[in-house]
Amino acid sequence: MNSFAVRLRLWRNRQIASPRFRALVARLPVLRGIANRKANQLFRLTTGFVHTQILSACVHLGLFEALEGAARSTTAIASRCGVTPDHMRNLLDQARRLDLVVNAGPDLWVLSDAGAVLASERGLREMIRHHDMFYRDIANSEAFWRGEVRETELRRYWAYVRGGAPATIGSADVAPYSALMRESQAMLADCILASHDFGQYRSVLDIGGGEGAFLCAAGNRHPDLKLALFDLPAVTELASRHLRQQGILDRATLHSGDFVTDRIPTTDDCVSLIRILCDHDDERALLILSNLHRHLSPGATLIVAEAMAGDSEGPNLAALYFGTYFAAMGSGRCRTAHEIIALLAQCGFHHATASTTTNPLLAGLVTARR
Repeated sequence: MNSFAVRLRLWRNRQIASPRFRALVARLPVLRGIANRKANQLFRLTTGFVHTQILSACVHLGLFEALEGAARSTTAIASRCGVTPDHMRNLLDQARRLDLVVNAGPDLWVLSDAGAVLASERGLREMIRHHDMFYRDIANSEAFWRGEVRETELRRYWAYVRGGAPATIGSADVAPYSALMRESQAMLADCILASHDFGQYRSVLDIGGGEGAFLCAAGNRHPDLKLALFDLPAVTELASRHLRQQGILDRATLHSGDFVTDRIPTTDDCVSLIRILCDHDDERALLILSNLHRHLSPGATLIVAEAMAGDSEGPNLAALYFGTYFAAMGSGRCRTAHEIIALLAQCGFHHATASTTTNPLLAGLVTARR
């Protein structure tokens, strides 16, 4: 802001803070409508924790699965969810107010648009369940934002951010987060594949590819695409099993190691980093990119796809969420596309460009050449 804009903002704030001014606004119909919308917005922000807990209850009780593809009575839903009809009626009323369900008739309930998405997307429901530990980590909000909460459940959950030697992490540590990433990646994979043509490449290597959810989606969409994955040894074991179950293992080459220090064995003309850089602070992100630059073939395309910060609504919401999540995790941050491009340039990549995706809330895209 320039100095005039700052002075104008401060003057406006003084007026809004004045009870006399607010009383005047309440008497003027046009301004009263604007003021009421602002008041509703502030109240929604103030009570948002109630909304998330209602949503969490709906997920944990199986409400969306109980109503998937059907219209049911309160008693029928209560029976399926293991709740008394009176308590279920209270929850359904609250879910209706959040536009998760629709009251379609006397004691008849169906899913809303949002409810239908939640019913069909297992990964989204798993993320909401995962938020239980996130809530606990930030419950003492003052201590959290003072930086006094050092050891968190999220830091313990994401084993690779604890330090030490990531390549030595065992299967018991990687299995929970690998399963979560596999379940939650369907919508993201669809978004990325709809926004960038992977059919132009001969082969794709997914760095930090987990159990291979994105690789499966890319392989199914492009049958001639050769597939490869690089991740920690314990994770590639899980990836082998998942890719076999999906009938795609014979098209895939699996490499294991630490993408910060180990050689990346690749001649692939496309290398992807899907939700990887955002998990790491700048220092470690530079180590990852530098190691990739050392080993990628000249002319290979590097694709970075992850939630990115920005001024529009989707990226702003992503940064609000992930900025807090990464603070609890103790590693990473939600960067703008320009910040990612700067990191790539620092490591020797060139012709970096940013592009929007079909859903900027889920991800932005940055491509660069080795």
